[in-house]
Amino acid sequence: MRTMQDQQIIRVLVADDDERVLECYREAFGDEEQTNQMRALDALAAELFDTTKDLQDQPRFEIVACSQGRDAIRAAEAARIEGAPFDVVILDIRMPPGIDGVEAGSQIRKQDPDVEIIFVTGYSDLPLTELQRRVPPPMHLHYFHKPLSFKQLAEDVVSMVRTQ
Repeated sequence: MRTMQDQQIIRVLVADDDERVLECYREAFGDEEQTNQMRALDALAAELFDTTKDLQDQPRFEIVACSQGRDAIRAAEAARIEGAPFDVVILDIRMPPGIDGVEAGSQIRKQDPDVEIIFVTGYSDLPLTELQRRVPPPMHLHYFHKPLSFKQLAEDVVSMVRTQ
């Protein structure tokens, strides 16, 4: 997690072959305009109701979305080379016609052994133990089933990153 002017920034890489799902991730993690609007509303509410909500405690997300595993591998590598690696990588397990999310996660893990990787799937054909074997270490690996609560996922990501 990086900070910019005392504001936490969580960098998230998402790979899913369904554009509608990618849009849900974008909405859940909020784009910059949406984040700024929420901050303005929070500041107004704090002023109107005389509360002292710490607006700096709310992280901002930078999200990069791709539709294939190979694109995710390239994005993770480029971010690492630029000195701004991702805090969290979210991968759909099945992304035809390219490599699957598990292979992408394995290659990303080789680049960054400490990145939090979240596998998401609508299927139950790959047990968590197999994922842990192929993409160690298990303490930086998470597994979610679709359908997702994207808002809850965003809250879980904040919690994961803050406990690192």
